[in-house]
Amino acid sequence: MLRDIISDIMAAFADKEVDHVYSAFDARAVARKGSSYFTVVGISSFESTAPIYSQYTVFVPFRAEIEINVTAPEKFSMVQLLGYYDEKIDPVIRDMDSMTCRLKSMDVRFDSNIQRLVLKVKFSAGGISSAERSVS
Repeated sequence: MLRDIISDIMAAFADKEVDHVYSAFDARAVARKGSSYFTVVGISSFESTAPIYSQYTVFVPFRAEIEINVTAPEKFSMVQLLGYYDEKIDPVIRDMDSMTCRLKSMDVRFDSNIQRLVLKVKFSAGGISSAERSVS
């Protein structure tokens, strides 16, 4: 289910033509992610409740903490990074159909290993996952 949630978020970014979006499960080196902005989507916590069964579908309510890390190109300022977030990332999160998201925290730091600014944004998210029920 975690990969499905991440895939849904990545698909939403692709629909809005946000490039260079990767899953937290992607082990690609930073150097291979490019020299422009890139975004990594992950889940830092997850909780589901008892499934709800209908005749043909199983619904599973969930809560998750979505973590999105946006890395700026080298020598870009915090103002440029936050502008990119406001223009490209925030509208996608606000328009998610599959879950409701609420901003929990936002943190900008300089990553000395890659010499770039990284914006870490955490969202509390809730939704309902569904799967077709096998009927015998």
